[in-house]
Amino acid sequence: MNKFKRLFIVLIGLSLSVSFLYSQSNEELIKKIENHIKYLASDELEGRFPGTPGIEKAAEYIANYFKSLGIQPVNGSYFQTLKVVTGTKLGANNKLEVNVLVPKPGIPKDMWKPATKKWDAQQLWIPISFSENGSATGDIAFVGYGISSDKLQYDDYKDIDVNNKIVIILTGSPEGENEEKSKFNNYLSLRYKAKNARDHGAAAVIFVKSQGDSADVLIPLKWEQMNKNSGVIAIQANRTALSKLFPNESQLNPVEKEINKTKKPKSFVIPNTSIALTIDLVDDEKETKNIVGILKGKNPKLSEEYLVLGAHYDHLGWGQVGSIYRGKTPMVHNGADDNASGVAGVMELAAKFATNPPERSMAFILFTGEELGLLGSSHYVDSPLIPMEKVVMMMNFDMIGRMKDNQVQIFGFGSSPDFTAPVDSLALIDSVKIVKLADGFGPSDHSSFYKKNIPVMHIFTGVHADYHSPKDDWDLINYPGEAKIIDLFEKIARHFANNSEKPKFEKVKEEAKDQQSTRGGNGAWFGIVPNFEDNPKGCKISGTSPGSPAQKAGLLENDIITTINGKQVKNLHDFMYTVNEYKPGDVLDVKLIRNDKEIDVKVTLAKRKKD
Repeated sequence: MNKFKRLFIVLIGLSLSVSFLYSQSNEELIKKIENHIKYLASDELEGRFPGTPGIEKAAEYIANYFKSLGIQPVNGSYFQTLKVVTGTKLGANNKLEVNVLVPKPGIPKDMWKPATKKWDAQQLWIPISFSENGSATGDIAFVGYGISSDKLQYDDYKDIDVNNKIVIILTGSPEGENEEKSKFNNYLSLRYKAKNARDHGAAAVIFVKSQGDSADVLIPLKWEQMNKNSGVIAIQANRTALSKLFPNESQLNPVEKEINKTKKPKSFVIPNTSIALTIDLVDDEKETKNIVGILKGKNPKLSEEYLVLGAHYDHLGWGQVGSIYRGKTPMVHNGADDNASGVAGVMELAAKFATNPPERSMAFILFTGEELGLLGSSHYVDSPLIPMEKVVMMMNFDMIGRMKDNQVQIFGFGSSPDFTAPVDSLALIDSVKIVKLADGFGPSDHSSFYKKNIPVMHIFTGVHADYHSPKDDWDLINYPGEAKIIDLFEKIARHFANNSEKPKFEKVKEEAKDQQSTRGGNGAWFGIVPNFEDNPKGCKISGTSPGSPAQKAGLLENDIITTINGKQVKNLHDFMYTVNEYKPGDVLDVKLIRNDKEIDVKVTLAKRKKD
């Protein structure tokens, strides 16, 4: 240990000695953490999904605790209200009609009259959640698995014109539905298949399950993140009913078997048959809240600056979004570690600081909608209750309840050069091993602050087998470990809240690990930071990774990518599938919208440096 580090430890110890006078016993802190998590992760709160009574109860619980501590509301309220889309449902106008021309001997074909049959929605067919609303009418074409791949020398569209036709596409691939074992694993998603059909000019897509016991069971209408802007009407249909549209009722089965056996496409137009479709999907929009409390600092010169301590308090409810649970019986996802643990941490840090306020002011923010794509924190930084220029640093606590081997991870460590010395010294005092990860972007709420050029720390104890499952419950939390994390990060936060110099912001360099930078399947790196909002104009971005091809080409936060090499980009899925087609060194012609003006840029894809 060098002399500087020894001196630094002594100074830190002296500056924190006052706070130790007010510290709780370890047992009391552990009990308070446990009580918070037991309630927040109880069945009563039903998984804290945005827009539900359960998350409202959680919000009231947190706000009441802040009030009991003397943590103040902002402008008379602890709540910042926003609306989020939490699901999709059928509107009143969903229709499907099958028209089959009835041959009449001796009568010209153009004079044949169609026999029309209406199919009931939810019985014989159902829209796919990402379908566009609208109507489509056209002849029908069967296009196998709907895959086009130069790399695999396989193209279901090679010898067929599907322009303005309604295409029938099988789920899975010629090698089945197993993503891990199939060479087609990059082409299995319904999103990819819908985009590929759209790019080939199809008017609409009808998905049908591959052969199997559940081939006639329709996939429920389930809302997903980035749900909109697919650019194509898409439904799923009952296999038995759809088979009857083929020239004979049994043809679909042998054709599918032949494709699987030969690994060669067999696409064709179904004669004398057309379909008329109308899709009407309605967003299920709900009101939800961020929770904000403030504690004014003691120093008049520093009290107008704020250190933000945050965590998200929403979870998956009954598994509506993002669950890994595949059981048939719905189960509540209590989210004890994700993220009742982080919420309890912020609540108890608020208690510690309320007892002994620091020089700077503190803001304690619990975000909603994190699991839906950082919606709460994104809303907050765009409509802040405290001006963003007054925020000197943000510390985010997400999944801090499963500490192992006395170790904790800190993401965003590269966002300030001033983090290393105090964190290393304080961790040494508390005998905690710190794993440092430089990148300021990542799948949690600190990202929203980092993109606003604010230094961030994201505190995390690691993913586990119970993540996003009903098994993430209160009795699996390492309460002594979480108490140790709270004690350590109180000291770290107190250091930055008391230091007269605010931490300097620094963009993370290219060599650092890039959590969300998009990379193609051929190893090509583009380097945008995704924005998870739906945008009707195209794929909106939150920024670019330092040193990336996107940054070098001049892309900026809030740019909207509309086409790449002439291919339409409606959403993040389209973006990833399109970039996946290219390799390092390829130059992409990118059209984007910036401040309502269309701009053309060229992006030269690179090969990602190894960390």
